Amino acid sequence: MKKRVGLCLAVSLLTVSLAACGGTQETPATEAEAPKTEGAATEAVAEETEGETTEVAAETEVAAEAEVQAFRVASHNAVIEGNPYRTVYEEQMGEAVEKARAEGHISDYASFTANNDPAVESQQIEQTINEGYDIIMVNPIAATGLDPIIDKALDAGITYINADCEYESDKILNVVVDQREWARIQSDFVISTLGEGKKVIQFNGIDGNSASEMRNEVWVEELGNAGIEIVKTMAHGWDDTESKRLMGEVISSGLEYDGIVNQESALGIFGAIEEANVDYPGCITSSEEIAWIRKIADINKDGEVLPFIVVENPPGIGATALAVGINLRQGNELKDGILTGLKDNSIYYAPQWVMTYENMAERVEDVKDYPESSSVSSYLSVEEAKATYFK
Repeated sequence: MKKRVGLCLAVSLLTVSLAACGGTQETPATEAEAPKTEGAATEAVAEETEGETTEVAAETEVAAEAEVQAFRVASHNAVIEGNPYRTVYEEQMGEAVEKARAEGHISDYASFTANNDPAVESQQIEQTINEGYDIIMVNPIAATGLDPIIDKALDAGITYINADCEYESDKILNVVVDQREWARIQSDFVISTLGEGKKVIQFNGIDGNSASEMRNEVWVEELGNAGIEIVKTMAHGWDDTESKRLMGEVISSGLEYDGIVNQESALGIFGAIEEANVDYPGCITSSEEIAWIRKIADINKDGEVLPFIVVENPPGIGATALAVGINLRQGNELKDGILTGLKDNSIYYAPQWVMTYENMAERVEDVKDYPESSSVSSYLSVEEAKATYFK
């Protein structure tokens, strides 16, 4: 599987298949050849048509090229401005759209942002339904509230894909990051690094958020089963300022801990550790921001002094959702066992980009040209999504 990370990493795509996208079928070779074996009358017909061979071949080639169908695509995002994750989501979506357009999969593309206003979100989605888009992708404000709009889209024959946030409807397909796998990769690291009998503090994202809750469930179960005690759990809202404040309170309280399991905002946590001039923890888990990747690599540049793991939570999930939507619109059928989730209507994309001390030099090189405000992120092309999820 190829991976695309960050904002501008150049990666070659697989050649796009020119297979039929609708009801058009090629004439089987056996039918084309059969008349030549049926006696003199057929041979005469063959002689009459021999001069037309070049012309027919040319027409067949043109028809094959025409089989790649281009679709009108609309993308709806809850918010972009001030949200680094959604900014990368939007940029990688645009990058994937241009590649798909060049391959003949997209004829028209429009992007909409609701700025966290549910009324605006509904209005914008309805607009794209009325304008006859073929594929609509939504990274929604919330996991509920759009059911009437979804029904209208489906009644209009539109392929409706929900990206990033797992929407609670069995009528549509969700394409989301596998947050449980994200957490499992990190809990395995903590267990192997610290071992039984150790204590950790845990930073969640937002209480009640589906991704945050999934991660929390995995950590509570797996760390508990391994004999590692979670001595304090906090929610920093994916905000460095809040994570720094909360970590400062932990340090001031004198609470004993051996490691930190964390959902993003590691820069704030480490800022509190530096200001208090206390010893490094036995390990710390993940933020995928470029600024944190460079910070933790610098800390360990002369040897491993703070064991760490970085696991992508890829904003590129929107671009992967686009690839899935194009495949569905082409009439491709999902493999058995692919769908899972809240209502067995979700595709879970497992994180691909992981960095630890062992591969630190290689991973830092991966992102050397990226701005610190961006995040590492991979996604699938149309052909990669087809190979991964479709029959």
